[in-house]
Formats: sequence, C-alpha cells, structure tokens
Amino acid sequence: MRRDDIRGRRAPRWLQQLLARRYGRTPFGEPRYRLVWAASRLERTGGVWTDWDPAVPAAERQRGSAQPLRRVAQMRWGHKYPGEECWLIERWTPPSSYGTPEQWYRPASEGGTVLACGLAGCGDYPQLGDYEDIGARMYWYPTERHVTTAIDAIERRREQMPATAQGRALRRTYAAEREQERRDAEFERAAMDLFDEGSPAFGGAPMVGYGGSHRPALVEMAERIGIRQHPL
Repeated sequence: MRRDDIRGRRAPRWLQQLLARRYGRTPFGEPRYRLVWAASRLERTGGVWTDWDPAVPAAERQRGSAQPLRRVAQMRWGHKYPGEECWLIERWTPPSSYGTPEQWYRPASEGGTVLACGLAGCGDYPQLGDYEDIGARMYWYPTERHVTTAIDAIERRREQMPATAQGRALRRTYAAEREQERRDAEFERAAMDLFDEGSPAFGGAPMVGYGGSHRPALVEMAERIGIRQHPL
C-alpha cells in the first residue's frame, strides 16, 4: 500500500531524510515524524456532498433560491487543515490507536465512523497508521533547528492526545465549524461592501435643498443578498 495524502508543496528532501535518520521509521518504513505544508495535506472523507455551479453566487446558495447540480454520497479527498497556510509537524500513530477495523466500520451511533449514507465519515481504516498534528506551526521557512526543537519537546513530554476514531471525528467537526465561520465572515464582508457601494454620500443627507432618499434601493439590495430583517 502507498500513502497518497500529500499533494502539492512538499518539505525539502534533505530535511525529510534528516527526520527519518534522527527519529527513526515506522514498521512500514515511513518516518515517525514528518514536516508538511498544511495546504498540501489531504485526507479521505465519506459523506453526502452538494455540488454547485461555480457561477451561482454564495448568497443564492444560502437562501435556497438556486438548485445544486447534484447531491451524491461518496468518498472524497479534502484538506485536513482547511484554511491553514503554514508548515507543521505530524507524528505517526499506529493503527491500533484507532481501534480495530470492526470498531471503525460500526455505525456512528455505536461509536464507529459509518454514517447514515453507509460511508465511513472519517475515511478508510488507517491500516498503515496515520499522521497526526503535534501542534507546532511555522509561518516561515523552517530550519533544522526549528523542526528538531519542536519534536524534541514532544519526545520529552510524550503527552500526545490519544488518536481514536472519536477523536478524529471531533477534529473534523471542529474543522467544519471553523470553515463555516470563515464563510460567514466572507459573506458579511461582501454584504458590507455592497452596502458601502450603494450607500449615498453623506449618509443620504442632501448637500443643497431636499433630495430623495436611496433607502428603497438599499432595502432591495439587502433582500437580494439574503438579509430579510434590517433597520432600513
């Protein structure tokens, strides 16, 4: 079996080799620690996916005025660390830490990972083990000293959070919540930009005499982007 969970930017080969020499390899011949670019780290996830036409604005999707292209239950590759742009260190975790395959493929209601759609929400059982984040983030190009200092601290503590099927599911839930918060923030910024563009100068106050108000236009704009309750 071959692991295919890093696509795109990779750590320098010399640094990868150094980590393997210094900290050893797994029973499968892989390094115990590895340095990865967060945006390149993928993992397989099962579930029901909704695919949209890229031309459909996000606002129309949120208020339900547009129909998706399809909804399909399948396994897909996705980002393990959505929204992160940095180097991080992962440590290998043996398959036994995730329970047995039988436990893994139980229904989620029974402590497993299989969803109502019949697919494992956390992907296939990690027969080779898997790599888990140790919490070190580097927003600069890492040197040997940066990487080894972080790993040596972990080696001394040995206080890593248990890597279980439940733990992975909780991590995915947290990542999904963070992604939704990011989308909500983008939507709010887009809405504010629209209001700024449509708002009249001087807050609608006429410079000379009495001019009409642009308030109806703002109301229409608010309704167009999905805001139904507002003080306008």
